Amino acid sequence: MKRLWPFAVSLAVMLALGWLATWLLGPELAPPPPLVCAEMWRLCLDGQMFGEMGATVVRALAGVAAANLLGLGLGLAAGLWPAALRALAPLVAALQACPPVVWISLAMIWAGTGSLVPMLAVFAATLPPLFLNVAQGVLALDRRLFDMSRLYDVPAATRLRRFWLPGVRPYWLAAFSQTLASGWKVAAVAEFLGSHQGAGARIFWAYRRMDLVDLYAWTGALVLLGVVLEYGLVAPLRQAAGRNGRKKEAVS
Repeated sequence: MKRLWPFAVSLAVMLALGWLATWLLGPELAPPPPLVCAEMWRLCLDGQMFGEMGATVVRALAGVAAANLLGLGLGLAAGLWPAALRALAPLVAALQACPPVVWISLAMIWAGTGSLVPMLAVFAATLPPLFLNVAQGVLALDRRLFDMSRLYDVPAATRLRRFWLPGVRPYWLAAFSQTLASGWKVAAVAEFLGSHQGAGARIFWAYRRMDLVDLYAWTGALVLLGVVLEYGLVAPLRQAAGRNGRKKEAVS
């Protein structure tokens, strides 16, 4: 019960704010919460909710997965050659400073509209922090272990499996949790601007039709998705990263 009461309080506050908005703006601009909840339930019953939300989640995960694969490889390589990392630092900072709308616009120019747009946007938005965190994790490793492994001719695969990957794991987990937390938001915005399917696209079409009940229902679904991801995946990953970091400090 102690774990549930914060959710109950937050839900009560959200419902109160919804009723306040209805009272201040009128039901035409701010539909009452029961009407929005009924629409969300209808979308669940006819399967639209799961299909559209599933498309958003799959696109976000695909972009994050691709960014993780490339970011992990490039980050390990850059961390092993600090001079290369210093040379690339301004470029990575510039890429990280680009807002998602830039990547979305470029993806629409390069790939048109469709599923590729949100995946490319998520990939471009999440790659820089992953690359930097992994590279910083490699730089934080004890350089004496590098020298010892070379001295005793430890195979590169063994060094990667037993030394580099465990050492950078806390840094990677921290970046991975960050990309999970932001990836689905970037995917939804990309769908709003450049896709015909997904929760973001449904919000766009509800806006075009001025169907505010539908718009609020899909907005509520995205908020619910964010809460589930935060407490189901992101928070445990952050806790794991913190535990790994503390263990590393204790060992050192």
